[in-house]
Amino acid sequence: MEAETGRRPEASTTGGTSDARFIRALCPVLELGLVGQTMHQIDERVPVAELEALTGVYRRVIETVFERL
Repeated sequence: MEAETGRRPEASTTGGTSDARFIRALCPVLELGLVGQTMHQIDERVPVAELEALTGVYRRVIETVFERL
């Protein structure tokens, strides 16, 4: 996250309605996604720049995981 966006991620499962809060004690959890003012509304939308940044984060996570296999 930090390498792609310059922002340090927060180690937390307390935000929103994360299902990760139920399994975090059983296994490692990595949860990524967008957060916005219109989340879960009929007209949900997000700035394209945020979507592009998240795409870069997903790409890096996948590459990192497969490098270790």
